Amino acid sequence: MKEYNEIYFDSGKLNKRITFISYSETENEIGQLIQQPVPIKTVWAFLEPIRGHQQTEAQRLSNETTYKILTRYHKGINQEMFINYEGKKLYIHQVLDIEERHFALEITATWKSNNGY
Repeated sequence: MKEYNEIYFDSGKLNKRITFISYSETENEIGQLIQQPVPIKTVWAFLEPIRGHQQTEAQRLSNETTYKILTRYHKGINQEMFINYEGKKLYIHQVLDIEERHFALEITATWKSNNGY
């Protein structure tokens, strides 16, 4: 497994814009509580689809793509959020604070081809 630290963190590879989105509860015009997507933060990131040899057979046969995402550390990012990347909704499965040093996050997220906001 590749080791990360500040020396090896290549910020030049952070070439994609992603937006972290959370849901907020609001009241609609008839007084019902509804969940609304709220953009939290737009950042630069490196995205890489996990290739076939890194996935199980069941994952390869499904209509979803799993991504490994690397970005600078941002406090508060968690699995209850999702990511908007080029109009795709990526569901966050795991957020790792690399080496627990608050300089970078490695995120595992999945895009399902038939989903929407």
